[in-house]
Amino acid sequence: MLLLHLGSLSAQDFNSYKRQQQDAFRVYRQKTQEEWDTYRRKVNAEFAEFLGIPWEEKAGEAPKDEPEAVPDVPPVVFPELEIVVPEDRPIDVEVTIPMVEDKPLPVAPIPYRPKPAEKTISFSFYGTPGRVRFDMAKLVSLKGTDEKAVSRFWAGLSGESYDNVVADCLDIQSDRDLCDWAYYKMCEQVAQTLYTDKNGQSVFLAWLLAQSGFATRLGRENGRIHLLLGTSTLVYGRPYWKLGDGYYSLYDGERITSMHIMDATFPNTSPLRMRMRAFNRFDGSGSAARSLRSDRYPAATAEVVCDNNLLAFMQDVPISAIEGTDVTDFLKYADVYLSELAADALYRALRPQIEGKTEAEAANILLNFVQTAFEYKTDGETWGRERPFFPEETLYYPFCDCEDRAILFCRMVRDLMALETAFVVYPGHLAAAVHFTEDIPGDYFTIDGKRFLVCDPTYVNAPIGETMRSMSNRAAQVFLWD
Repeated sequence: MLLLHLGSLSAQDFNSYKRQQQDAFRVYRQKTQEEWDTYRRKVNAEFAEFLGIPWEEKAGEAPKDEPEAVPDVPPVVFPELEIVVPEDRPIDVEVTIPMVEDKPLPVAPIPYRPKPAEKTISFSFYGTPGRVRFDMAKLVSLKGTDEKAVSRFWAGLSGESYDNVVADCLDIQSDRDLCDWAYYKMCEQVAQTLYTDKNGQSVFLAWLLAQSGFATRLGRENGRIHLLLGTSTLVYGRPYWKLGDGYYSLYDGERITSMHIMDATFPNTSPLRMRMRAFNRFDGSGSAARSLRSDRYPAATAEVVCDNNLLAFMQDVPISAIEGTDVTDFLKYADVYLSELAADALYRALRPQIEGKTEAEAANILLNFVQTAFEYKTDGETWGRERPFFPEETLYYPFCDCEDRAILFCRMVRDLMALETAFVVYPGHLAAAVHFTEDIPGDYFTIDGKRFLVCDPTYVNAPIGETMRSMSNRAAQVFLWD
């Protein structure tokens, strides 16, 4: 009985101790959040004051024209009827490994503030419903366009009433796995839902993005306030200002190249990343099915359905350059995953065709599928301008060119074979390369001791390891898709 009694007391003591620790943690967490919250309020108050200082006029740069749709090297048919094993030919090329920017983070954790009978506002972006908690009775308005008016507006936005808007937007970004550009476009819809006047939309959007960790600036010209969005690389077709370490571009359709601009960014914010490693899970909307088939391997046939909402988003993505270059950033197009609709249809058909095969056999099946299942046309013929495709777009649109095929092929190899890939840039042409774990002969180059075998999706019926006859590997530049 004594042992039982002591055991009971020990359990009670432990449970009491556990409750004490849990209570202490809750107090600590609340205190920490309160400290963070106080810090964020202080940062916003100081920044609001800074906004009240007269903005200086700054000259920007005229929009850099999108890369011209030059006539691409047309498809070439491999002369052999049967696959032959190519010779082992090392290639000496210039290799570039682009830097991937860190994800922008808020200056301080955004508190989740539960409130009784919370009111919400609803919006829609790319066929996808969204909702954030906000009471329109507490809407703060922008009254004027001078620095003092913007300062007062920013201070009003930074009160408790808008905290849940930021928290809910960040939750949607996480739940939907949105890339930076998709998050920006979603926040734009929130701004347009809350505010009907363009000046209010611009300042609120700048505030919302800044609270989310993204670098923004505000500019004023002829009574209009404009949002300048910070990016780590040049975006084509938009007026821009090179301020600090980033590009700040205008996306509202105006062609202004001079305006009065605030002299700093919100603390601890980062440029928006134009690389797009994300699923971007919009609500699905299936397109009509399209039949795609390999000529050499007819069993590799797929009835593909694409996502209309994802396609609509992709049309809004501007062309940008690989950081530090003037080369179109085709890497960002490969970064974006296929929608669940497209991936399920395509990979369900192709995966059984490559299972149990050697890497060379499997890669040749995928390569011939991309070489022969699509009709070739240049961007100039189809769009009248340069228009790189995301993999989903290549599956959807009736025509594609060399860069679209290379991007899709690399995406498929990454998804189906889990192999590293790279892009090989020739004058007027884009091919791919793959690092195989098997020793496969052919045209190859070396990156950090790894062999990457050239694979050309526009060299019709050519096997892996063959460079298109008209291409000079001495003139090639390689970009590793990390």
